[in-house]
Amino acid sequence: MATMSSTSRTIRPARPADPAVPQPFRITVEQYHRMGELGFFTAKPRCELIRGIIVEKLLMNPPHKTALRRLIDLLRPLIPEGYVFDSQGPISLADSEPEPDVSITLGPDDRYSDRHAGPDEVVLLVEVADSSLEYDRGEKLQLYAEAGISVYWVVNLRDRSVTVYTRPRGGRNPGYRNRVDYTPGAAVPVVIGKKTIGTIPVTEILP
Repeated sequence: MATMSSTSRTIRPARPADPAVPQPFRITVEQYHRMGELGFFTAKPRCELIRGIIVEKLLMNPPHKTALRRLIDLLRPLIPEGYVFDSQGPISLADSEPEPDVSITLGPDDRYSDRHAGPDEVVLLVEVADSSLEYDRGEKLQLYAEAGISVYWVVNLRDRSVTVYTRPRGGRNPGYRNRVDYTPGAAVPVVIGKKTIGTIPVTEILP
């Protein structure tokens, strides 16, 4: 006796295509400069170029302003001749132009009369962080490490500490190999050109 068998198959609905994700339009540092020359930023909040994207800078709250003012007063007198001290001035990187709270670069000053300092000329960058803490320890840290910035400080107003990052590494996961946290009662060494030129007590920076 013959037997008959039947097979069945499940027809699955077609998988919907992944929705298109809008991508930001990125610009070069040169295009960013040109926009500034054309007056694009005169009536807008302060901004900086981060990885080709124009980013609005957060407003500076009173603790941030106080800590920055104190840091400037404490750090500037320590800087030896032959270096340039600046606050919130632009630094030109490959696809970015951040404006760190403090920068120390190679001198003399007139070498920057027609351009901003590049990464090879930066010896120290400082960001004062409150509401921007995650950003300064994340995106900004990776950006500076990738550019080879040798020393990066984060003045952490939330946790009342100063973190010093050194020995940058690039590659797919840029960052710093060394991290030291200084808390109240400690003093932060100021290292310029591999030489410690002084120290700053943490309590004298924090508001």
